[in-house]
Amino acid sequence: MQHALSVDVEDWHHDSGVDPGGVGPRVETNTDRLLQLFADYGSRATFFVLGDVAARYPALVRRIAAAGHELGSHGYSHRPVMDLTRRELRDELRASRQAIEDATGVAVKGFRAPYFSIKAEVRWPVDIIHDSGFAYDASILAIDRPPGLELVTSRAPYQLHNGLWEVPVALLRLGRWHLPLASGAGLRFLPACYIERLLRRFEREVGAGVFYLHPWEVDPLSPTGPGAGRWLLRIGRERLEPRWRQLSQHVQFAAIRDVFAAQLGSATADSP
Repeated sequence: MQHALSVDVEDWHHDSGVDPGGVGPRVETNTDRLLQLFADYGSRATFFVLGDVAARYPALVRRIAAAGHELGSHGYSHRPVMDLTRRELRDELRASRQAIEDATGVAVKGFRAPYFSIKAEVRWPVDIIHDSGFAYDASILAIDRPPGLELVTSRAPYQLHNGLWEVPVALLRLGRWHLPLASGAGLRFLPACYIERLLRRFEREVGAGVFYLHPWEVDPLSPTGPGAGRWLLRIGRERLEPRWRQLSQHVQFAAIRDVFAAQLGSATADSP
C-alpha cells in the first residue's frame, strides 16, 4: 500500500522569527536536500509551499514540479488561520496560489493551514477555501473531529458539508492514544522500525495515511527561536535522514492527489 507524503515548505524564520546569529535563509538548501532524498527512493510528495517562499524562490518551486511532485498552498505569511479575518484568509489564499502558479503554470488544488490551525467545528475557513477553488484541505487533525464523526472514520479522507474534501494527516495509535507520529517529529523521536509498525497498523485499521514533515527538520543549523517547549523542535534532527532512508526501504510514498485519486477524482489533475 502506498502512503501519501507531504512537506510543509517554510523556512525556520516563518515560525520562530528570531535570528540568533545571522543564520539567514535555509529553506532552499533544505528543500533541495529533501528532493534528493525522495528521488533516491522514488518517492513522490505533495509540497504545501508557503506563498512567501514561492515569491522569493520561484526556481525552487519549479524544481519541485519538475521532479514530479504535487504543489499545494500553505498560505502566504504562515499566520494561523484562526488569527485571520475572512478577508485576510481570502487574500492569503489568492496570493499564495498566484505565486506558486506564476512560477510553474500548474494549478494548485490542495491547501494546508500553518500549524493545522483550522478547528473541526468552525465552518467559515473551509467555506472560503472551497469558494477559492481548492479541491481539498489538509488542515484538520483527526483528533479534533467534527461532532458526531467517529475517530476511525475521520482518520480517513472525508467530505465536508460544502463538498470540499478533508485529507487529515495519519494519527497513529500508541497505546490508548492517537498521535501525529506519521511525521518528521515521529521519526525524530522514534526508530524507523517502530514508525513502520504503527503505519502497518494504520493500514489495517484505516487504509492509506498521510505523512508530513518540514525542510528545517533535516537541518540542525536552523534556529527554533525562544519559547517554552521549542527545544523539542531541535531534538533528533541529525537522526531524521537516516531514519527516513530506513523507512523508505519498506514503505512506498506518493503525492496526496495520487494516493487518494479515487476520492479526489479529476479535480486534482495537473492543469495550466
